[in-house]
Amino acid sequence: MGKVLGGLSVAALLLAGTMAAAPVATAAPRSVSDCVDYAVDEGGAAVTIAYKACTDDSILGCYRIFRDHYGRQAWALEACKRRV
Repeated sequence: MGKVLGGLSVAALLLAGTMAAAPVATAAPRSVSDCVDYAVDEGGAAVTIAYKACTDDSILGCYRIFRDHYGRQAWALEACKRRV
């Protein structure tokens, strides 16, 4: 076993140092504001409709609100995906 240094083994210290230095790959957090911004910028949606859609309980509900106002649009689905 490794040497014990103040109650911790040298191997444990090396492992902790390696884990701390390793980059962590995480997805950028997305939010309602990302959804609204995309809908307004890419689809020309009204802010009030975009906010209503982007705060709906589900992605399907979000898309349906956009569809009811703007028809079937690829940007609407993309906007809804950005809120999760």
